Amino acid sequence: PSRVQLTGNLKYDASLPQTNHQPFDPRAVLRANGVQPDQPILVAGSTHPGEEEILFDHLLALRATFPDLVLVLVPRHAERAPEIVELARRKNVSLVRRTDPPRPADNSPQCLLVDTTGELRWFYEIATVIFVGKSLVGEGGQNIIEAGAAGHPVVFGPNMQNFRAIAREFVEQSAGVQVADAAALRDTLAELLGQPARRDAIVAAARRVIHQNIGATQRTVALI
Repeated sequence: PSRVQLTGNLKYDASLPQTNHQPFDPRAVLRANGVQPDQPILVAGSTHPGEEEILFDHLLALRATFPDLVLVLVPRHAERAPEIVELARRKNVSLVRRTDPPRPADNSPQCLLVDTTGELRWFYEIATVIFVGKSLVGEGGQNIIEAGAAGHPVVFGPNMQNFRAIAREFVEQSAGVQVADAAALRDTLAELLGQPARRDAIVAAARRVIHQNIGATQRTVALI
């Protein structure tokens, strides 16, 4: 035990802004499909089976209060796109795929399905509110640090077994919102979409948490 040293979590360092150029403009993708810059955007990242159905239901319910709300859905596995498209059809949610040709500006979708890999980070940056998946249905959770670093409030479900310590710190520091179930997710999304000051407070807390935890890379390299 005396030879074991804790250097921290490398995921905090990995969340820092990249020095390379942004490979594409996510806002341009939305504009090409008729989504305007001032529309509220719910980005759901790394979703798993079962969560898309909940998100579609919440999208339709929330649009009663926020009629311009758009869902940017980024499943953890892009190859699930056909089943998600079919689910959207059954739910009567208008959807376009990231890989589809642009739609006319007068026919904007309710949902953009990102059926590509490696672009989630960039879509997080244009969110109004972020939901991180594999946390509401299923177990394990996904990385909420990357989402928290994007500058928008992060919401996640109860199943964060693979990120237990990180989720605990985010909740204790009010740097993110953990919800117990699908109903609580809907209520939390409605609250955050309607309260810019609450969103700003969560973002500020997330930045503090990330700043407090960076440095694991340098400490690891120094030990090596």
